[in-house]
Amino acid sequence: MNRRAFIQSVAALTGAIAVLPTLASAQERRRGSQAAAGATLVDPKDPAAKAVNYVHVTSEIKDAALKVERAGVKFEAQNCKNCAFYTADKETTVSGKKAAPCQMPFAAGKVVAATGWCSTWAKKS
Repeated sequence: MNRRAFIQSVAALTGAIAVLPTLASAQERRRGSQAAAGATLVDPKDPAAKAVNYVHVTSEIKDAALKVERAGVKFEAQNCKNCAFYTADKETTVSGKKAAPCQMPFAAGKVVAATGWCSTWAKKS
């Protein structure tokens, strides 16, 4: 390989490296909007959702041991909408409820209600 071919190859490779993250990001956004369009709510009766005590409405939590202050936030003020794992920028309406994807594994491929709650709740920074 001569010097000119080498420099052209390096330039092409550098350009590809610069463009790939942009393409991947666009594809992820497209996937996210498609998921939101055909989204289904997590079923609180699903074993994975039960494991983290997920409910569609915070007031459905009856276990007093779960109703504790976390990160300085009283239980009554905790819900999916103000959780660090709630993806608010992908919020949509599903079955008449505001909902969005959750980053926790129990919600993979589905959405959680903004008024929901689970024991993995973490304060949004």
